[in-house]
Amino acid sequence: MANEESTYNPAAEAAGQGKDPKRSRLFAVCAAVGAGIVLFVLANLLFPLPSLKQMYLSKRNAVLMEKIEYLNQKTLLQAERLGELEMRDNKVYRPIFGMDEIPTAVRNAGYTSAARYSLLQDFDNAGFLTETVRRQDIIEKKATLQSKSFDDIEKISTHLEDMAHSIPTLFPVCPAGVSITSPFGYRLHPIFQSVFFHSGTDIAGQKGTPIYAAADGVVTDVKYSDNGYGNEVDINHGFGYSTRYAHLHAANVVKGQKVSRGDQIATMGSSGRATGVHLHYEVLYKSQQVNPRNFFDSKIDPKLYMTQVRSADKLKQ
Repeated sequence: MANEESTYNPAAEAAGQGKDPKRSRLFAVCAAVGAGIVLFVLANLLFPLPSLKQMYLSKRNAVLMEKIEYLNQKTLLQAERLGELEMRDNKVYRPIFGMDEIPTAVRNAGYTSAARYSLLQDFDNAGFLTETVRRQDIIEKKATLQSKSFDDIEKISTHLEDMAHSIPTLFPVCPAGVSITSPFGYRLHPIFQSVFFHSGTDIAGQKGTPIYAAADGVVTDVKYSDNGYGNEVDINHGFGYSTRYAHLHAANVVKGQKVSRGDQIATMGSSGRATGVHLHYEVLYKSQQVNPRNFFDSKIDPKLYMTQVRSADKLKQ
């Protein structure tokens, strides 16, 4: 058997050393890790991720926005219910007691100063937050105003009996032997023969016919009027009501005197500009003439009428 001689090959030895598998794997791992770190740093620089604190605050902000939206919905419901109260207050409660309506502009007035909401401008969703606070302010002011209105009504309601005696419901003369000759409204003036607005009711009768106070009150004027009314008596009944009696023959009362419904205050005549004996009778509510026929019953039985007048005399005694 021939001896096999081995020969030394340097290139083969170098090639064997360059292909060490362990070293190759280690190098690949290190390269991958390094590339990953570089990519992570670049990604954070270009697209920074929120911190844990930012994530918590963002979640908290979302919860608060949900609560504010819920508050907005409740505010709208409160505004609707308050609107129903305001409607009943203006259309039912206040008119019953002769009180003026509260204007819508007054009820809906908010706070006009922009500085009140300036602190909210630095927040996200500043417009949404400002509108929410503004609505709450309006609701608060409207509720306060409504509460005050109810307080005013309560005060007046404690004087219901006084108010009932202050409404001029008594026909100013006994219906027997008298007649309404000229009602409230536009008419052909009997002297000037032109169409004028007649601010009262004319009741014709006999000279000296007793005239009675239509309600409790205080005599505010007894005078001879130069505007054509002649002898005149004015009575303030309170709660916005007053009455005027003109063309009188004579007055039975003096200025400042307290009178009760059914008290005789004058006698019928034809003083001033008059074509005959009659009473010019006016009812005023808050200084504006209103139709007297909305208050009295001119068809009342004369005997019953005189009973009411005598009852007033007995109450005085």
